[in-house]
Amino acid sequence: MKVPTMEKPYEFRRFLLQVHKPGRLSKAELTSFQGTRVTERWCILCPKDAGIVLRHAAEDLREYFAVSMGIFVPVVTDAKPYPQAIRLSVDAALAPRTFRILVRDDIAVSGADERAVAQGCYALEDEMSLNEVPGVAPCMIERTARFSPRMVHSGLGLGMYPDEHLRAIAHAGMDAVLLDTARAISEPDACFVVNDVIRRAASFGIDVYSYSSFKNRRHPSDPDAREYYDATFGRLFERCPGLKGIILVGESCEFPSHDPRTTGKEWTESLNDTKPSPGWFPCNDYPEFISLLCDVVHAHQPDAEVVFWSYNWGYMDADLRLKLIEKLPADVILLATFEMFETFEMAPGVTENCTDYTLWFIGPGSYFASEAAAARRRGMRMYAMTNTAGNTWDIGVVPYLPTPQAWLQRDRAVVKAQEERRLDGLMESHSYGFWPSMISELAKQAFFTPMPDLEKLLARIVARDFGRQNTDAVLRALRLFSEGIFHCVSTNQDQYGPCRIGPSYPLFFEKSEPLPVGPQSSRNPNSTCSPAYRYSHTQSAKLLWETGEYTRIMNLFHEGCEILVPVVAALAVGKRADAEKLLGVARLIENTARTTVHVKRWHALKWQLGISVDATPIWVGGRRGMTDAIAITAPEKAAVDEKAVLAELAGIAEAEIRNAEETLALVERDSRLGYTQELDYCTSPEQLRWKIAVTRRAVTGEILPRMRK
Repeated sequence: MKVPTMEKPYEFRRFLLQVHKPGRLSKAELTSFQGTRVTERWCILCPKDAGIVLRHAAEDLREYFAVSMGIFVPVVTDAKPYPQAIRLSVDAALAPRTFRILVRDDIAVSGADERAVAQGCYALEDEMSLNEVPGVAPCMIERTARFSPRMVHSGLGLGMYPDEHLRAIAHAGMDAVLLDTARAISEPDACFVVNDVIRRAASFGIDVYSYSSFKNRRHPSDPDAREYYDATFGRLFERCPGLKGIILVGESCEFPSHDPRTTGKEWTESLNDTKPSPGWFPCNDYPEFISLLCDVVHAHQPDAEVVFWSYNWGYMDADLRLKLIEKLPADVILLATFEMFETFEMAPGVTENCTDYTLWFIGPGSYFASEAAAARRRGMRMYAMTNTAGNTWDIGVVPYLPTPQAWLQRDRAVVKAQEERRLDGLMESHSYGFWPSMISELAKQAFFTPMPDLEKLLARIVARDFGRQNTDAVLRALRLFSEGIFHCVSTNQDQYGPCRIGPSYPLFFEKSEPLPVGPQSSRNPNSTCSPAYRYSHTQSAKLLWETGEYTRIMNLFHEGCEILVPVVAALAVGKRADAEKLLGVARLIENTARTTVHVKRWHALKWQLGISVDATPIWVGGRRGMTDAIAITAPEKAAVDEKAVLAELAGIAEAEIRNAEETLALVERDSRLGYTQELDYCTSPEQLRWKIAVTRRAVTGEILPRMRK
């Protein structure tokens, strides 16, 4: 019997440094292939005067043939010694962001500029990988990228962008990354790192955006405001002139607003106030503040983009939000989250608000629609936070959501928003970063025009990865996963609770303790994820309804996993390893849903005993007065059979301990499972063992003694 391989912490980063998958060639497909086939008699012809982006694209194509197809095809500047060639060229007559692939006896890849040629090279590789041979049927393919930028965070760790990861991001069709630059204005080493990322990213056709986290201590009307902000925002663009732009979002870009409807102070200083802090309200002087920052930035870099993200006040009335937009400088780019802030009446007495990044609701929401309409009226450029790289905060400790049929709905909705509204660019991931998967592969194709038949493309991807004979079974499993994610209700309690950290989330009775910090980590997860479930007993109908929804997720993912188990076991070694990884992701989602069900049932039973461990409301930042921000009071004890309730609690604890034990094997085999970039490891083997121990202590040290009384 083969012993499963165990991965050390962070070993998943090796996968992200692998640009091309080895062993794409299928001898069976090669035997029957009819078309233009690249052999070792071919060359890759790169112009002598090619710039760095085109030279890198040519070398990438050479590496693809060597690693994925097992043939050596040299890069040359003179094709005379070779009978056939892949010819790379820039054709300025093509529309912007357009590439063309012409396949006859030779192959020609051209593009409007070097970035477009590179995307044409990657598209050629994609087609050959789907064919599983180094060949393509004679054709002419011309495609144009719909969106620019398509920006993501690193999947390796915050700010980590080695060349290999940048290349993988470019392969996925993205053309921008996000980078923390806060230390660049004060530390020479940090400034060097930022400029180094900018330089290397540009060589692969990728721009770099900064996410502002400066402290803003001046109101724009203050006499020294211009000088003050020139020392931060201005200095950043002076020291890092290659930055494409900067993103300003309320909670990270608060300022001492004079708007009397706010505290005028940062949210950390406003916790006991009934008013919101400026970062969570569309202040009437935000346009003045943003205008000043635009002037400061453009004095140093006239072409830099200033992107204003309205993320923090989408819950406010539209007239308040739109008044702000009407007064913004016209050259500011507006950014809105695609699906947030929608309200749904799910059942009698059950109202759900679509909170942070989720696939539960496809979108667009009315908040996004209203912002996009305002941008269109003013002729402002518009970006959207869409999560279309493949992940959300629905489940916090997986690299992506393996729910392609659901993602295709989001991809099509994003394209429709561009066609019907104003939408120029996308932010496609947040702190969970970027992980190459079938989800990002589908999004790449969806965001080119003309759009291919995405269902047929998904079937080809599945056939490539799981074998043609397994296509129907795997698609059926993926449909179950996609149906399941539509039951993953987006709530603050769960996104900042069991859904964020999965089966390492504890079951406390009356005693509680902090979550342990992950292995080799310095990040404390307790400030983001409350280990004591914070849910008011006044929302018992809501909790009961959500328990049913998470039970459906659990069952649907379980059913899909059971379909995949025999398929994966029968695969040849070359395909099995990746298939096992996908199955592990799905199992962890199933187990996380089971944990969430157990947490909700456990909590409801404790209410019957009059127990509420933590009266602190869930974190809502500067949004004071919201339902979730209200302090939680202990419920009155109900007239129940206490011993029966305690026995049921003990049974839930034992079931959840088994769930955590089963999760141990998953996270030991795949070091990416249990990791979340924002908090580092939250579901590591050590943290799961801690959860098992504290849950057992709740039973043996508290519940059983109370039963004996």
